[in-house]
Amino acid sequence: MYTAEEIKRAKEKAKKASLFDPKIKSYTQTQQTIRNHRKKYGRHPNSRQTPPPPADAANTHHQSEVPVSVYPSDLGNDFTGPCSSGSPLQLPLSRTSALPALPALLNETPTQPTISGSNSVLETFSQPQSPSIPWYPEFTGFSYSDSRSPSPSSQPACLPHATYPSDRDPDFVDGDPVSDVFLFGQGLASLSISSVSKSLEFSCGNDGGGDGNNNGDDSQGDDKDGSDKPRGGGDNPNDSDNPDDPDDPDDPDDPENPDDPDGVQVLDPPIQVPPDDVGDIPGDPGDDNVPLEIPALNEHPTLLNIYLRVWILYAFYGATQNIIQAMLESHQFALLSCGDFYPPEFLVEIHNMPTTLRSLEYRLGMDFSSLITIYPVCPETNCGKRYTMEELYALRDPQCIRHAHADQCPGILYAESILADGTRKRTPAKSFPYNSLPRALGRLLSRVGMADLMQHWRRNNNPNDQPLQHPPEPQHPQEWHDTMDPNARFGDMSRAWGWSAQATGMRRRFDDGEYGDEPTGDAPLSLARCILGLNIGLNMDGFGAFKGKFAAGGSYSVNGVYIVINNLPFYQRGLIENMLLAMVIPGPHEPKGYAFEQMLEPLIDDLVALANGMELPVYNSDTGQLEQCLVHANLSVLIVDWIARLKCIGHVGVVAEENHCPYCKIQQCMLGVAEGYQPEGYDSRDPHEHLQDKHRWLRAPEHEREDIRQETGTLFTEFDRIPGFFAFDNAPIDAMHLLDLGVTATIARSIVFGHGMLRKQFNQQDVDDSPEGRFDAFLARTIFPYHCSRIPTSAERMNTRTKAERWRLLRLVMPVAYFEAWRVGDAIPVADIPRGGRHTKHRKTQVKSAGALLERRFRVHAMRAGDLDDDDFGPPPQLEDCMSSRNPRDYYANIMRYCVGSTYLTRHRVTLAEVEQGEAFLAQVGESFTEMNVNLTPSFHAMTHLGDHIRKYGSVYNTLTARFERANRLLGNINTNGHSRGVLETTMAKGFLRRTECNRYVTELQSIEQPSPDDTVTTEALLRAMRNGPEHEVQRGRLEAILAGEAPMHGQEEIWLATTSAQVNFHEDKHRRYYNLIVRFCNENRTPPLQDVVFYGLGVPPDEGEMQVHISPSNSTRSYPHFHRYGICYGSANHYRGLKSRYGYIFNRVPVLIQGIYKVMARVWGWELS
Repeated sequence: MYTAEEIKRAKEKAKKASLFDPKIKSYTQTQQTIRNHRKKYGRHPNSRQTPPPPADAANTHHQSEVPVSVYPSDLGNDFTGPCSSGSPLQLPLSRTSALPALPALLNETPTQPTISGSNSVLETFSQPQSPSIPWYPEFTGFSYSDSRSPSPSSQPACLPHATYPSDRDPDFVDGDPVSDVFLFGQGLASLSISSVSKSLEFSCGNDGGGDGNNNGDDSQGDDKDGSDKPRGGGDNPNDSDNPDDPDDPDDPDDPENPDDPDGVQVLDPPIQVPPDDVGDIPGDPGDDNVPLEIPALNEHPTLLNIYLRVWILYAFYGATQNIIQAMLESHQFALLSCGDFYPPEFLVEIHNMPTTLRSLEYRLGMDFSSLITIYPVCPETNCGKRYTMEELYALRDPQCIRHAHADQCPGILYAESILADGTRKRTPAKSFPYNSLPRALGRLLSRVGMADLMQHWRRNNNPNDQPLQHPPEPQHPQEWHDTMDPNARFGDMSRAWGWSAQATGMRRRFDDGEYGDEPTGDAPLSLARCILGLNIGLNMDGFGAFKGKFAAGGSYSVNGVYIVINNLPFYQRGLIENMLLAMVIPGPHEPKGYAFEQMLEPLIDDLVALANGMELPVYNSDTGQLEQCLVHANLSVLIVDWIARLKCIGHVGVVAEENHCPYCKIQQCMLGVAEGYQPEGYDSRDPHEHLQDKHRWLRAPEHEREDIRQETGTLFTEFDRIPGFFAFDNAPIDAMHLLDLGVTATIARSIVFGHGMLRKQFNQQDVDDSPEGRFDAFLARTIFPYHCSRIPTSAERMNTRTKAERWRLLRLVMPVAYFEAWRVGDAIPVADIPRGGRHTKHRKTQVKSAGALLERRFRVHAMRAGDLDDDDFGPPPQLEDCMSSRNPRDYYANIMRYCVGSTYLTRHRVTLAEVEQGEAFLAQVGESFTEMNVNLTPSFHAMTHLGDHIRKYGSVYNTLTARFERANRLLGNINTNGHSRGVLETTMAKGFLRRTECNRYVTELQSIEQPSPDDTVTTEALLRAMRNGPEHEVQRGRLEAILAGEAPMHGQEEIWLATTSAQVNFHEDKHRRYYNLIVRFCNENRTPPLQDVVFYGLGVPPDEGEMQVHISPSNSTRSYPHFHRYGICYGSANHYRGLKSRYGYIFNRVPVLIQGIYKVMARVWGWELS
């Protein structure tokens, strides 16, 4: 008899078996459900599979025996095992990383598509693992080249990734992996567009030779309803308002929306600001040159610690003014109660303690009323006239007094209220704070050691770097080119030609019909040879100020204007405490034209004055006193994105046909032919001629200015008043916006995905096996470093909202990802990707792109021939002549050129030879895409100018805008205390300055040689409140400088172990297997003084060496969760603190999974060694 349980199990099995009975109606899952399940859980090894194609004459070569190269690892083991067409390891059937042989794991079910190597560095050991590559048991016929490998019969087959069935493209030609190694490697620079690609027919419904009726194949596996809606919620590439569409006429190179509320991540702690008295008339600011004094720094350390800890409660934890006053009074009474024990001078200081918030901030130097000037402006969009607070109170009514075309501006400047004491208070409707640049520089130079730090770049062995009391004239750029070794690496701005060529001691004026610079003395002075000559950079970036419920009234964009001192070391330049917030430009929208000029005028006035030299307080490290010194400061570089650059230099937009490029005079229609990407043929702009065009616009009557702007491509801005500043010549391209958000995004999103180059390669191809499916699968199984927060996801999900970091990471893996997507076997075949049916979004995108390219080439044809009907010149181009290529080999070669060229130019330290090579590759990218009939955005032309900017300003990291986004994040996180438009920007500015002073106090406290416990508590409280802000900023900037080779370690160890550790007992199971590895490692990595020392583990001492040292299994070793090597974190896979950083490379790029981090202590000849 059967039990009830057995009968129940039998019924369940019968029920499941009924699904496979063809006579019984089955309820199968949809294909999408099956695909989603397989993506998430994988494919069961015993599931029903489509059998592989027969080994006929058409594809016999795909099933031939494929040798697997075997390389010995450092442990002397070999690895032979199953490979998969879906694995990144098969590239193409040759490995660069050695893997240990693990025959016992070959038949195990794979669980994770990653690989690990063996061995480790001094304190890291990894556990060898199986490559864990999926395989299918029914595929057979694989053989091994190594006789020591397991027999083929016991191993799964490794087939090429995709073999076309019998109805595949008749023009399909297999690629040759051996020749491709050369073509896509050393021969990349000379690789031409493939000539075997099919003709780019336009009228047919599909590429299979159909009759034009599509035959139900409009979708080619996607968009079966014929709609243009993009998959996965991505942007429609056919949308005419898509700013990232290369065919969009609006603005193809504006990848960022300044009003985007998600543009800045607010992660820093909020900073509170006390209520402002913006409505009051400011008092006399006093002498600009009075040396900066912070009274609290001269008081008793106990009182300073009390002030700081009380102020922290207000600034970071929301304490009210009344609570602060009560705490200060409480501290004062407590100290006075013990007055009998204190010396008289300390009692005097206690009696003079501040007891209110305002007096406390004055004592701590947090009162910025003498630094910030508030300017009311007209809120009318077409006006924006600037006033002073004195002028505001002198007005008889609140209406703006500016007249335009005989009409008075209707803008209302202020709202008036009567206070309790009868005082009338006028609150501006719109205002902006300006932080006086000379005072801010004086405050910066008053810091201990800051002036000395600004001299770090001077080389003692180079007399041309030494400061002089009477500086010579600037160096001519040609002298730099003549003396610079083509193979010498340089990265810092001080090593490029623009540094020594910067002139100072100049004034700019219009004289004898010419607008230009003339020296204030006998001759121009070299800014680099001045005793204190500051090379200044300026950034202007916007972000959404309101979040959540505050955004109900619409977007509100705020722009911070920042000043950086390029004389500082690279890792110090972008720190918050060393960055000057010059002003906060108010919203709700970015000002333009007259309003923009009005707001910039105070800053420009100070920059003009500083170019002639000003007396500022400077800390003299020799005397230990503040002294008045002559300081020259020149604005040498604008560090802004593409749109802000055009706005600051007054250039026309990138959509203009004439003068679309700020750096050369090429017409935009030339971007449709190869000449648009050949730098040797450019007609570069002359800075002095360009300046004359600007002043010509300024002198012209109002009705003539627009014609002059269209003719010359520029207009006069406030920046053109600064001596030595020449618009485009001082505005280099930002590599992040150009390459990451510009070119990389366009290639991946528009050129490849938007044009359907990841479509199915043939009808009925499985979605997971299509180029798009393999591309997405590769990204899904790629392991990125732990600090990469935004990693590439899938082809269709990366759209206009994708951040720069994601595009940058995609550029790193592009060559492998697209090879994996397009390969058939070990090579990319010479076969066109189908265009898709007429009603698919991919075909519509191709037609739209061809139309935009045709328009450009029509203009080129007219410009060259003079007449479109000129038979001698040839017929005008037709639409079918502009349809893009479909050969993936051509696309892959160009993507390789772009990746190689951009890598050359984005190194921290480059050589002139590398710059020249990178320029050549990037120029080839534009030329080749044009020959392939791909319509390109202006970014592809702009990147051909990148090499010139590197020669002038050094590494692209010197002019990168990313560091200012951190400053905007801090600015946007100021607690505005409910302040609305009008005084919002002033509140933000004061909060930013408070944060910089917090960093300064941390530096002061950490510089104490023998801090008391009270000092330590205060330091920790500051760091905890700021979430270790300065520590993280220093580490981030220092790492960049070390990678750039511009800064030595200065005591920073190569390896930083975690502060917590645990004692290891190798008798325990989790550590036992690493004991012999550690002993072996200690013997194999002995330093020369220890060559006669032999380390041993269990057992008797070996009979060798002069001294035998026992590594105790119970008390010699400690385990750590993670460590930092040159600033990069690596963690243990067996500890929750190191789990996210458990992957790394060792020994010539061998990938490993770090299983443990150990530090061994041993006593040798009386010395404790680790």
